[in-house]
This record gives sequence, structure tokens and C-alpha cells, in this order.
Amino acid sequence: MQSALPARVPITRYLALSAYWFGYSFHWFFLLPLLMPADVTRLVGEAQKGAYLGWLAGLSALIPLLLPPFLGAWSDRLGKRMVFLISGTVVNVAGLDFALYVIGYLLVQLGNAVASSPYTALIPDVVPQSERGRASGVMGFFQLFSQIAGGLTAFALGGSRDGQYLVIIAVLTVTMLITYLSIREPGIKHEPARMSLKTYLEPPYRDFRWVFLTRAFTETGRYAVQPFLAFYLADVIGKFEILGFTIEGSSLALTLLLILLSVTAAITAVVSGSWSDRIGKRPVVLIASLAMAVAALGFALSKSYELAILMGLAFGLGYGAFVSVDWALGTSVLPFPQHHARDMGVWHVAMVFPQLFQGIFGQLLDAGNASSKNGGYPLLFGIAVVFFVLGGAFISKVRGVR
Repeated sequence: MQSALPARVPITRYLALSAYWFGYSFHWFFLLPLLMPADVTRLVGEAQKGAYLGWLAGLSALIPLLLPPFLGAWSDRLGKRMVFLISGTVVNVAGLDFALYVIGYLLVQLGNAVASSPYTALIPDVVPQSERGRASGVMGFFQLFSQIAGGLTAFALGGSRDGQYLVIIAVLTVTMLITYLSIREPGIKHEPARMSLKTYLEPPYRDFRWVFLTRAFTETGRYAVQPFLAFYLADVIGKFEILGFTIEGSSLALTLLLILLSVTAAITAVVSGSWSDRIGKRPVVLIASLAMAVAALGFALSKSYELAILMGLAFGLGYGAFVSVDWALGTSVLPFPQHHARDMGVWHVAMVFPQLFQGIFGQLLDAGNASSKNGGYPLLFGIAVVFFVLGGAFISKVRGVR
């Protein structure tokens, strides 16, 4: 199948391919750092907000942790990607509009897993190997640009909860339709793939294993702090002044921080994606991991909003570089084209698996804050530093990709 791919793919195809990823990232930008912390605090109060937020996100992550490999294998067998994209988005949207919070969030996770798992196989399906870095850079830019758009939208809505949920539904639906109507899937059916952990311990999957661990460690570092940033700003920073301006409320302060972080990340994503096709993807991951580790350490030491913004900009530089090569790395180490969706489903687990630990991270945060004023936040940022460093170290084990 790979030999039939064109040597050069028009940029417009990458834009259409990335449209759903824009909606996917826009969706999670609002839910994880903005809406869920506010909803959980409203429902359970201040004393246990960390633990409840962590366990809600962590336990519900079992759905996208367990389903993607099986959904991917099913997609490979049918030779279809788009039917999963459409049906999953419908369930996702239904969950966003569901009245019972926990059940609604479980529906969101279910629909999101159904839609996104086979979708991840579209890059290796339609993009030649030599263009994977370029395609990954476009995907990374869309992911980060969606966060900029999300932040500006949150400002425009003035923090309206209902308004934010309605915008999520609209953007996710429209971007799904753009990808569905613009991309022609190959439609090649494959024999049922063997679903066994032993498969991924075999020699052809050596590089895949190391890339999986690199992504898992990096995402663990991110999830150690991202869900709790709103709490961090409210509890540690308190006053939100920058360049003589004062921002009212931790939610809008976090929104501005994420917008600026995403701007620097989007810039490095565009540059690093094409750059990685020339110099290699491993050096980009190593530099990105170290930049994120330094920024996380800086957050732990920050006491002012301006310094937190500076650390956010630094983190964005590293995170944008990592995101730009993330997809390219994952797709470049797939050993068997006939199992693209199954293997990309397993690769997707590396992003979801760290979410299982959010309950533990939340309890550590509450325990640290109870033992000393705001003592839980340096602990979480320290954990993030360790995992970012591990993510950078493990990329050196990959041999088949520069």
C-alpha cells in the first residue's frame, strides 16, 4: 500500500486531514483545564477538589485505554475509518449535552475513543514515509492553533459554561465533517489482526515499544500538572497582573496562559515538523523534553503571574517541538501496513494511559496542600520534571528512525 502513495502530498490535503484533529484538541482544551476543574469544584467543594478531579479523569480514561487497539483492529478488518469517525463524534456530542455529569463524561470518552482511534491510521494510510514529518507538523500546528482559538473563544464568551459546551459541540461536528468529506480512505480490507500483548514484544516492534514509552512518559509529565493548573493559579499565584493589566479570576488567567503557551508552541510546531525530516526526529524530541522539564521546574518556583507566563512560553517552545514530531515518530515505526489502525490504536494508548494516574496525582496534591500551604504543587511539578527527562532519555533507544 505504501508504494502507491504519491511522492508529494498537496498541503491542502494535510489541512483537510488535520481538521478533525483541530476539533478534537479544541474539545479537550475546554474540558480538561477549564470546564472540568470548575465543575468539580462546584460539585464537591475546595477540600477534595484535587482527588475528585483526578479520579474522575483517571477512571474514565479506562475507556480510551482499553478500546483503541480493538477498534483499530476492527477498522483494519473492515477497511473503513470514516464510519468510526462519524459514529464516535455523534456519541461524543451526546455526552457533552448529557445532564448527569459522570455518565455524560463517560459517553464523551467512549465516543472520543471510537472516533479518534481509527482516525489516527489515516496518516500512515495516505501520507508517504518521506512526508510524515511535514504532515505531523501540520497536525501539531492544528492541535496548538485549536488551543489558541479555544482560549480566544473562552475570553469572548466571558467564561459562560453553557456557551463553551455549545461551541465545543459545533466545532467538533464541523471539523469532523470537513475531514469526512475531504479525505478518501484507501478502503483496503485486511485479515483480522492478532490481539496479544506478546505481539508488541516481538523484534519487529522494538522501535515501536521505545516510541510508545517516550510518548507515555512525556504525557505523564503533562497530565501530572495540566488538570490542576487552574487550582495552581488560584492557590499559589492569586493575583493576576501582567504588564500593568489585571485579569479577574483564575479561569481567565489560565486561559491567557494557555493562549500564549499555544502561540509559542504553534510556531515551533511548524518549524520543527519540516526540520525533523532533514535532521531527524530524535534530536527534536530530546531538545523538546529538556525544554519542558526546565519550564516545569520554573513553574514550581514561580510566585508571580508574570513569571508563570514566562514559564508557559518556555514550555510552549518545547511542547510544540514535541507535538510536531509526535505523529511522525508513531507512524514511522509501524512494521506492518496491514495493521495500521490496530497499531496506531495501541500507540494512542500511550497518550491515555497516564490519565489513569490523575487520581493519585490529585490525592498527592490534596495531601501536600494539607501538610503545608500549597505544598502539593511543587510535588506535582517535580514529578513532571522527572517524566519529561525520562521521555527525552528513552528516545535514544530508537534505532530505525533518525
